[in-house]
Amino acid sequence: MSGSGTRARADSMPARNADLGAGFSTDDLLRKITSKIAVGDSMSRNTDNRHDENSHLRAPLNSRMASKSHLEMDKTAKHGRFQSIGSMNLQMQENAIIEDILFTMMGIEGEYITIVRAPARPQDQEEEYTRMNFKPDDSIDPSLRDLASRILPLASIYLSLEAFVELHSRFEYGFVSHALCAAIRGLLKEYLILIAQLENQFRSSPEFTLQKLWYYIQPTMQTLSALDVLVGVIRDAGRIEIPEDDIDALLNPKEGVPLEAKGGSILVLIASGMSNMSGDPVTKKLYGYLLNKASVPYIAMLESWIHKGEIRDPYEEFMIVESRKVSKENIKEDFNDAYWEQRYTIREKYVPSFLVPLKTKILLAGKYLNVIRECGIHLSKTPTTDTNNTPATADQPRATHTVEEAYQSANTKLLDLLLKERQLLGRLRSMKRYFFLDQSDYFTHFLDLASVELKQPSREVSLTKLQSLMDLVLRNPSSVTVSDIFKEDLKVDMSHLSLVDQLLRIIHVGGLTQGERVDSRASNPKDKTRSRANSGSGGQGMNDSWNDEGEPITKESAFRGPSRAVSSMEGIMLQTGEVPPQGKGTLSGIDALTLDYSVKFPLSLVISRKALTKYQLLFRHLLYLKHGEQVLCHTWTEHAKSPVWKQASPELAQWRGRVYGLRARMLTFVQQFAYYVCSEVLEPNWRELASKLAKVSTVDQVLQIHSDFLDTCLNECMLTNSKLLRIYQKLMSTCIKFTNYTDKFTRALLAMETQLDPEKAVMAPANQVQLIEQAMRRLNEFEDGFIYHLKLLIEALNFYSATESVQFLCLVVRLDYNQFYANQNSQSLNLGQSSQS
Repeated sequence: MSGSGTRARADSMPARNADLGAGFSTDDLLRKITSKIAVGDSMSRNTDNRHDENSHLRAPLNSRMASKSHLEMDKTAKHGRFQSIGSMNLQMQENAIIEDILFTMMGIEGEYITIVRAPARPQDQEEEYTRMNFKPDDSIDPSLRDLASRILPLASIYLSLEAFVELHSRFEYGFVSHALCAAIRGLLKEYLILIAQLENQFRSSPEFTLQKLWYYIQPTMQTLSALDVLVGVIRDAGRIEIPEDDIDALLNPKEGVPLEAKGGSILVLIASGMSNMSGDPVTKKLYGYLLNKASVPYIAMLESWIHKGEIRDPYEEFMIVESRKVSKENIKEDFNDAYWEQRYTIREKYVPSFLVPLKTKILLAGKYLNVIRECGIHLSKTPTTDTNNTPATADQPRATHTVEEAYQSANTKLLDLLLKERQLLGRLRSMKRYFFLDQSDYFTHFLDLASVELKQPSREVSLTKLQSLMDLVLRNPSSVTVSDIFKEDLKVDMSHLSLVDQLLRIIHVGGLTQGERVDSRASNPKDKTRSRANSGSGGQGMNDSWNDEGEPITKESAFRGPSRAVSSMEGIMLQTGEVPPQGKGTLSGIDALTLDYSVKFPLSLVISRKALTKYQLLFRHLLYLKHGEQVLCHTWTEHAKSPVWKQASPELAQWRGRVYGLRARMLTFVQQFAYYVCSEVLEPNWRELASKLAKVSTVDQVLQIHSDFLDTCLNECMLTNSKLLRIYQKLMSTCIKFTNYTDKFTRALLAMETQLDPEKAVMAPANQVQLIEQAMRRLNEFEDGFIYHLKLLIEALNFYSATESVQFLCLVVRLDYNQFYANQNSQSLNLGQSSQS
């Protein structure tokens, strides 16, 4: 081969590949091909009488169509009819083959090269083109036929690419496919220009041979082959069959183009191919060029999301998907915080590789801006120092900078909206006053005014009357709440379940330990609730020493295994579900009383229905303790004012002392427990919450800190442990029932005074002795039951302080500061023996 031919290959073909990374400029390509390929003997071009001098002024292929070629004229002049290519000499065969190859390279069938179509599947619109092959005539010289067979796959690839571009340019394939097809179409246009230049060389230079044609198309074959591989991968991704075990997908097949064949999936495939071709710099540069071109509309969607919080994705191409079923209007009733977690989610499989490290910040940036936009605040695109409209996808540092800047801007805007404009901390401080009974003079006044109403069964309580009384005390000029600007948002409500029943249901649905049996109230609604702390409940007796599974509460059953703390509160939805039958006696108004709080968007993201339910549980826990303290103090007042108790005979001092002592122990227990909840759990955790919110830097930290605060309070108040809850329920139930038995103790004391006087004893009713015996038996049961369960609670708190929360030790110290209960003889605490005495 001549030196000029060698230089043509060394200069023109690699230069064509180098142009891929520079944008595949058509003008540069034409200039290089024209200057490098059109190297020949100028004298022979001028003396060639078979070629039209002005043919270079016309399109080469059009000139062929307008007039017969020199080969056809030679054949016609010699034979006057079509001549078989096998009967020609090698020079004529070569010219005929080159002419046919130039046609077939554009997908047109030649005279000596025919199309062989393989059977195609009728449902595949591209299969007809991808299965097309070209076959040269069998009579061609073997050397020429072998060389032609190497070139002809290029024609099949061209047809396949044309079919791909035609199909994937349809509107349903989305913007990313359109951009990719436009880039491929630009490469195919350059390929056709190359064919035109090759034909011009063929018609103008007699030295142009099939070997030179093969030589010149080598870089092009590499480029189109790499394109064909990529296109094949995209086609295969769109043909993924639905697994047989995916029942929903089989019953409800999605119409249209599958997600695997459009949008972010295409960018994932291109980026994957680019990564796999790291050892082939030419192909890697080609895939990088296609990735840059195809990602332009995707980056436009990304910018709309991170700068305005809008998803402009009509063809489901973007990595973020919006669930329109979840709206902000449902936050007030949604117990699972579905809005923040499910409104916008990431399609994990369809995130381009260059955005994978940034996907979380991309999601959060758009979510933050979307919250602001839904508040009616207009958003304008954040100005950046970058002069380009879109970040370069291949430039990872540049994309990282753009996303990071958008994320910080969106986070700052939403934080300012929550903390400053909507006064989140002020809202939480107001809720602390109402739900944690901080500065609760107003609530004491409310309980005094509503005492008659709250003694009624919960189903008969008038919420309208309670709400009017609450509004009255909140507006009292002497109350601390008169200056609270959020007091109008406080509402009075009534629960369908007692506090302990609701908590046990939450713990049960949230998940108990595997070895623990199902709670009877949750598993069998027909069973009566045996342990409800209200004034209408039946007798306590020995039943108080039995747990809800029908087993006696012993140390072994109490420590069978700690129930898992429910931080997610999944079972909270049962509150509005089917209400089980109540136990003996209906739920009283004071036991069902709770508060509600009205919060508007976007504060409802932080103070959601789930968070409000946790506040309600803590409020009812405090109210239960305050109610117990109130009735015990009322009992103390009755004892102090009643002349029966003040002037009792010396012979009855011991029995009266037992009643006084039990009342004092119960009051101490309730007061110490309430002090622990208020001063050692709620107040320290609240101060920690306020300090953390003052230093918070992201919105998600606000949500997490507030959720952790509530979960910690519930856990340290023993509201997430079913075993501790049951023991606590027995103790409070015993205290309430003891206060309800005060009148009977008073009548029993009068009967004892009567029995001490022989003259009055004769006149006494016949059942007076029976009344005294019953009162003494009940006093024994109250004493033994209270001391037994309090000792059991202390031991349980010591046990769970090592597994759940060390804070329980503070309560242990308060309940048994002098080791009185720890030193009690366990034999004297046996309820069976005390009930027989």
